[in-house]
Amino acid sequence: MKKRLKKILKWTGISLLVLILLLILIPIIFKNQIKEMVVDEVNKNLNAELSVGDFDLTFISTFPDMTIELYNTKLVGKDEFKGVDLVKMKKLTAHVGFWSVIAGDQVEVDEIHIEKPTIDIRILEDGSANYDIVKSDEEKTKDELEEPSNFKLSLKEYSITDGQIRYADKLYDMFMVLHNVDHTGKGDLTADKFNFETVSDVEKCTYRMYGINYLTEVKTDAKVNLLMEFTEKSSKFTFKQNTIKLNKVNCSLEGYYEMFEEYDDMDLKLDASRTSFKDFLSLIPAFYRSGYESMVSSGNLSLQALMKGKMDDVNMPAWDVSMKVDKGSVKYTGLPGKITNIKVDAGSKFPGGSDYNKMTVDVPEFHAELGENTIDANLALRNIEVDPEITSGIHTNVNLATLKNYIPMAEGESFAGILDADVDMKGKASAMSSGNYKAFDAKGTIDLSKLNYSSKDLTEDVIIDHLQLKFTPAQLELADFDAKMGGSDFRMKGTISKYFDYIFEEEGQLVGKFDFNSNYLDLDALMNVYPEEESTKPVKSAAKQDFSQPEETGPTLVPANIDFALNTNIAKAKYNGITAKNVRGRTAIKDEVATLRDFSMQAMGGSVGLEGSYDTRDPKNPKFDFEYRLTDIDISELTKNFLTVEKLAPIAQYAKGRISSNFAMSSKLDDNLMPVLNSISSTGDVSSRSLSITDVPLLSKIEKATQLKNISNRTLDNFRARFSVHDGKVMLTPFDVKLGKIPTKVSGYTTLEKEMNYKFEMDIPKEQIPEKLLKEVEKGLTMANGLHPDIKIGELPPSIQANVFAIGDVKNPKITTDLPDKLREAVKNKVGNIIDDVKETIKDSVQTIIDDKTDEIKAELAAQKKKILEDAQKRADQVKAEGKRAADAARAEAEKLAQQVMNEAGSNPVKKKIAEASAKKIREEGEKKAQGIENTANQKADDIMRKAREEADRLGD
Repeated sequence: MKKRLKKILKWTGISLLVLILLLILIPIIFKNQIKEMVVDEVNKNLNAELSVGDFDLTFISTFPDMTIELYNTKLVGKDEFKGVDLVKMKKLTAHVGFWSVIAGDQVEVDEIHIEKPTIDIRILEDGSANYDIVKSDEEKTKDELEEPSNFKLSLKEYSITDGQIRYADKLYDMFMVLHNVDHTGKGDLTADKFNFETVSDVEKCTYRMYGINYLTEVKTDAKVNLLMEFTEKSSKFTFKQNTIKLNKVNCSLEGYYEMFEEYDDMDLKLDASRTSFKDFLSLIPAFYRSGYESMVSSGNLSLQALMKGKMDDVNMPAWDVSMKVDKGSVKYTGLPGKITNIKVDAGSKFPGGSDYNKMTVDVPEFHAELGENTIDANLALRNIEVDPEITSGIHTNVNLATLKNYIPMAEGESFAGILDADVDMKGKASAMSSGNYKAFDAKGTIDLSKLNYSSKDLTEDVIIDHLQLKFTPAQLELADFDAKMGGSDFRMKGTISKYFDYIFEEEGQLVGKFDFNSNYLDLDALMNVYPEEESTKPVKSAAKQDFSQPEETGPTLVPANIDFALNTNIAKAKYNGITAKNVRGRTAIKDEVATLRDFSMQAMGGSVGLEGSYDTRDPKNPKFDFEYRLTDIDISELTKNFLTVEKLAPIAQYAKGRISSNFAMSSKLDDNLMPVLNSISSTGDVSSRSLSITDVPLLSKIEKATQLKNISNRTLDNFRARFSVHDGKVMLTPFDVKLGKIPTKVSGYTTLEKEMNYKFEMDIPKEQIPEKLLKEVEKGLTMANGLHPDIKIGELPPSIQANVFAIGDVKNPKITTDLPDKLREAVKNKVGNIIDDVKETIKDSVQTIIDDKTDEIKAELAAQKKKILEDAQKRADQVKAEGKRAADAARAEAEKLAQQVMNEAGSNPVKKKIAEASAKKIREEGEKKAQGIENTANQKADDIMRKAREEADRLGD
């Protein structure tokens, strides 16, 4: 019996040891296979791309579950969301059933924990969403349909730690951002009916809809208990015990939300009975950010909201939302004044259904007193969908200088001036749209006088001497606007009509006409009105990325329902260092097109006329057209201030003098409103009575290649040239010019990618031909005179017609010429058949000169090539050496870790065996990493040498 017991214990111990060894070795042996299985399985079922930076798994700490850890994981969208990271996370931990992995049929996931995720949810105008990434059966291949999934989601717990979540819905114009989210959920998600508990902590929550901010950086805490019921017909969520805290506002949701296939049904009620008036003020940024904790407040608050009924594509549920404040007051510690007699009565009701005209919005009373300053307002909206009817008013008289007694001001901030508003409106939209202004009552004024606003955030004070806005049924009239800021002054008058149609009708158009006048406008100062501050804060990590604003994709669009005209008259203006006088013109916005007409000014020593338009009727392909008329402009000022001139005419930067020019251009625009270079189409001309060009690299290279003298530094008299831009090329209409004493016809083009192809047709006077070349010709003629004594050099043609070609990179074009061939032809034509006997001698003599020059040029090019290649070789060797050092460091680190693993194993033979395998794996991984580093370095070195060889080849032969 003892012997049998001893044998049982022996084999039990061995079995336990084997099991422990398996638990240790399985993660090592199958790590990569499991990683590949996870990635492949996910990518097989999603219209998105999963990538994993690193991967780890273990059994020991969570047995009988296996723990899988994914590091630096990303889920990137495809198609219209290509390049958009739906999810980025620093670490994902999943607990999976050990025996489900061993069995191999399905891997059961019990828990998921996500650390530092960035979640970016986007919905486009057509309703497509980047989170809709699960492949439908139609999108799956036959093999994918037949092969069952290896994963089963049996979650009982999940969590998000320090997450950033952004939601941008362009279909319903909604935007929400959650900063630093900590969220946990518990419950058996595999059941058909279960209780689910969630706890959320959000540092900042912002929610915006239809351009209105409902929550702005509100701290949110929520504990929600949900009863979830899933049947074949519906999914029902019942809110049980829950508390939601928005800043200081405590509330809860009661009721249920049930989703059917064709519609949703709900019965929800917001309970805010535990919220005080001060708590409610915490949702208003102006109060919450300005000494809220020390603020003393009193007053009665009633806040109720409910939604009940069905919601589908046509119908909306019923709702009743109301808020009342009575006898409210606010006083900040340290300030002498107290905001008193605050009264608010506001609400909205809708009985449910599809007749949205039954919806009402009412604010019968809003009142507050700041000492002798009073604010009163009211609003009522009826029949909103068919023929909106409004009753509204605002009545206030505020001495802005006294605000500091009631509301905390930022350091260095102050107001002065009087705001007086007395406006009432009542009537239907139909009266306005039909022109029946007698049936619509709109009267009153908003008057702002002697405003002076100072802030440490502004370099200059804002001063408004007077602003008056008058309300009538037909229009809003800006009767007076007189303001100053720094050295700039501006005055404006005008009208805005059809404003009621614009607010309440989907196709309503806003019409405005204004006149703008200024004695001096310093746009450089106004554009830099906010002083620059050196940031002392560390750069945020990716997980802390600021999602506070919606993603701006595409160019800025011109509104479709605005008809706006502005007449401008500025005596003197400064912009981008240019001082202009008598600036006049008309700006207009209409039918999604912004236009500039009859714009003129005196600047850069001459006069400038401008016309243009920006057209966004095709929002995906906006375009612009632009034309200018320049008269007697200083070309150096023009080149310095307009980069487009340098792109279209690179030679302009080497010119001095005054030019006149006409230019017209049209182009498509990219998302940054920059011209798409290969779509530019333009025509233009440039002329000058006297234009000096100096140190032009192209002409200097021509001098060097041809040995022609004094052509690079010249004054061009009565110069005129025409050009056009098509298919990314600036094409020159052939024009005549004198380079030195050589009449020349120039033709060709420059690409906007800075490649050139020019031809210079020269009529070279005999006396301009290089002397050394002529002497060799004379030698040949002397030999010919032995046969024909009457042949002299002076009897050669008075000029030689030859061509020079400049092709390649604008900065370093290749120069070739047929001057030697043309000279040989001239000599041959002159001496005729008599020279045939000695033509080889002349040819050899001329060729000798040419060869000498060619050898000289080749030697210089060879030296340049050699220097380029030697410099590149030094950089390449340095990159390889740095790669070798980094690779050796990786090997040394791997060896260190391997030795550490071996040391930790001690003398235990089992541990040593396992450690040897681990150490071998570490060394192999280290060697793999080192080889990768060396390969990358070698590739970089090869790229350096390849680019150097390409650069050397461009120098020519």
